[in-house]
Formats: sequence, C-alpha cells, structure tokens
Amino acid sequence: MKTSYTIASISAALVGAAALVLGLADVLVWAGSTGPISIGILEITGDDFFRWAWGGLVVVLGGVLMLAGARSLGDLDQRATAVLGVIMVWLIAGCDIFGMICSGIPAGEESEAFFNSLGGFIGGFAPPYAPAILLLPFTLIVAWLLLDQRQGA
Repeated sequence: MKTSYTIASISAALVGAAALVLGLADVLVWAGSTGPISIGILEITGDDFFRWAWGGLVVVLGGVLMLAGARSLGDLDQRATAVLGVIMVWLIAGCDIFGMICSGIPAGEESEAFFNSLGGFIGGFAPPYAPAILLLPFTLIVAWLLLDQRQGA
C-alpha cells in the first residue's frame, strides 16, 4: 500500500509535533521539574495551575490529535481529527490573548491613574509570548490547508 504525503499532512504533523513538545514543556515547567524557560520570544513561566497545567495538557492533546489526523487526510474523519486538534490549540491561544488584553487595561501600581495609557496598553503585547500564541499562525495555515482539500484528494 503506497502512502502519499501532501503538504497538508506534513504541515499538520510538524505543527502537531511542535504543539506536543511545547505542551509537555508547559506541564513540566509547572510541575517544577525545570525552571522557567525563556528562549527568544518564547516564555514558559509555569506560575499558574489552570493556565500552565491544564492549558499545557490541552495543547498536548491538540498536538496528539493533529498527529493522529495527519496520517490519512484523504479520509474525512482523519481530517476532522486534525482540525479538532487545531481548534484545541486555538482555545488556549485565545485565552492567552484575552489575558494579555485584560492585563493591559489597568495601569501599574506605580501609576496614579486607574487605566493604562494607549502606549502602555499596546506595550503589553510585546514579546515574550506563551507557546500557544506562537503556534497560532501555524495552526491557521494548517486549518486552511486541511479545510481547503477536496473530498477526493
């Protein structure tokens, strides 16, 4: 039986493997087996149980679903499995972005004002970023490739 690999299956497998590794890093940093990780624009601090433990687990499972779905994307069920993995990463990335927005609204403790200035608010979106936010543009591409494939492909 000959297996043909498409750009969608290769990209889903690569992004799925990255999500698996970064999600495991989230959980391991939270568990205390390693210290905080900061590499370039990536930062994993692990100080919040719900974000780093549960969020890392959701990213891990999203990566597993993308890897499982990348095997045979000609089948609609496999493609749907990969898309579900992408959506799981989107959920955590959306929560991280929402957290960035909410933390940028109030001014810092050293300021007399309650609301942050526009420059301070926009400055809150500067790097470093959580792993799910870094995976977001790649998962958008994977979702587009998966949903753009024709049924017979």
